[in-house]
Amino acid sequence: MNPTDLVTRAIAHHQAGQLGEAERLYETALCLSPFDFNALHCLGLVRWRSGDPQAGAALMQRAVAVNPFFDAPFINLGNLYRSLGQPETAAGFYERGVAANPGSVPLRELYCAQALDFALAAHHRNDVDSAGAWLRTALLGLAGAPTMNQFLYDLFERHIRIALLTEHRELAEACVRVKNRYDFRAVAESDIDIFTVDIHEFPDWCAAAGLPARIWQADAQPVPQTAYDEYPAYLHCHLDGLPALGAAPVGVAFDARIEVIQGFYVKDNFESFILADRRHMLRESQDSVVNGATVPLVGVTPGLVSGAIRLPRPLYRVVDIPEPAIFVRSTPNYWHFMVDVLPMLIACTRIPEAQDLPVILFDVREYQYEMLELIGIRRERIVDMRHTLGQEGTFSLYRFDRAVVPSPVSYPVAYRWLREAMLGRVRPGRGPLPRRVFLSRRNSYPKHRIANDAAVGDLLAAYGFEVVPPESLNVLETIELVAQAEIVVSPIGAGTSNHVYLPPNATWIHLNNPDFFHPESSWNIQMGTQATLIGHFSQLTGSFTGDSVDYSDRLVDRLDVPVDIDLAALARLVEEAIARL
Repeated sequence: MNPTDLVTRAIAHHQAGQLGEAERLYETALCLSPFDFNALHCLGLVRWRSGDPQAGAALMQRAVAVNPFFDAPFINLGNLYRSLGQPETAAGFYERGVAANPGSVPLRELYCAQALDFALAAHHRNDVDSAGAWLRTALLGLAGAPTMNQFLYDLFERHIRIALLTEHRELAEACVRVKNRYDFRAVAESDIDIFTVDIHEFPDWCAAAGLPARIWQADAQPVPQTAYDEYPAYLHCHLDGLPALGAAPVGVAFDARIEVIQGFYVKDNFESFILADRRHMLRESQDSVVNGATVPLVGVTPGLVSGAIRLPRPLYRVVDIPEPAIFVRSTPNYWHFMVDVLPMLIACTRIPEAQDLPVILFDVREYQYEMLELIGIRRERIVDMRHTLGQEGTFSLYRFDRAVVPSPVSYPVAYRWLREAMLGRVRPGRGPLPRRVFLSRRNSYPKHRIANDAAVGDLLAAYGFEVVPPESLNVLETIELVAQAEIVVSPIGAGTSNHVYLPPNATWIHLNNPDFFHPESSWNIQMGTQATLIGHFSQLTGSFTGDSVDYSDRLVDRLDVPVDIDLAALARLVEEAIARL
């Protein structure tokens, strides 16, 4: 029989999982044609999958010798040796494959990812030179890609982070230059400033930048023992860190000659970063991670001490602010504005020199004006740079001559201050309010929906709950509602931040999606540091509705997938909360 026909039949058996018959036909084909590329390669795969990787590797290497201009054998050889715990040998095959097949994107993906793994491993061994060599290898692989897909694009961010982590700043900057080809196609390379900066905690930043500052120790919200009792053990490490987090100093810098880069919003992250002489940068929060093609700052991640900045000048409007003004970062998100941004203005209540200065913000929402007024900052003091720059002025570079810069404020400190500042505004003559509240998001489609919201509402009504759409309340009304509540049931969302106003013996029941509250959850640090300081906090995980194949890989997007809530489980949590009362 013709060897080609035998290989065709063998492949059909191979794909059907009939490895024994496929192996017999491949061997027969090789007896007739010992240099048949497909028979060598595929028989090698069969031998590997049948438990003889060494024989499989030998056959695939014979296939490479016959024809080195196909990427599949190199990919499979690399994967085979990785499965054997021999990543260096695997990398060698990926490298040979890229050299012979420079247009193969799958090979390039494996090659670059493996190189970055080696760079990170070298960092853990304190081998700076080896880390740099592997970073250069990965960068060459990324720069030479014939096309750019999402996987390769994501490797840019990883490369930059590892380069900064290993103190190879020149490689971080080089990677940013390559990334710019895809992010800013219409901007000439000569028009993009690229530089690295040092990241400091606030007192060190003030000292490094030579700025006069006042630093003090603020009172932190204590961690109740109930948090340990009510939270799973995998969150306890975050609870353990709260006292140290609360001990971080709070302060304000004066007369700062600084530049501020303001980029596009990316959900809940902040893209405003302060630079002093382009050498020192204020870390704005411990978990500030910025990414995405439209953001000019790349590579800031927890634990790093440097950042890589890019500033495409033609896209930016420069705004000079010569008079003294207070600068705080901006965000459109309710949660982060209240617990991250607003507490930075503690300085305005403690420092006489700051009490009458204008406050620079970007794209101020109505609820933000309300919050600012509640802490004593009048509307006329707020400068919304969106109005100054116009609707198209999202990219901007502010140049301050005499900025007042408050420090970031940790959650334990922020929560105590918010309670003291906001609960003092509660109106004593306010009429009776419901003591048991279901903050339903049924009218806020498509965000954070409970698929069986009506059934949840009916169940809770039997326990004396009143359904309240949070969007029907202003800020003060929301605070007053929560401040006198016994039990609040609320779906996941930024409004959960209002639990800060809950009475100490009350309960907040959080209806969340399956991405929350499990040992590997990416949200653990937020849940472990933000939702543990006030009252009792219970959580109930719903189940996603719809077809899982339609779910986004991005956790932030999956916040909008409706969830079904187990009514019996909810009833048990409500009854436990009532029993505590």
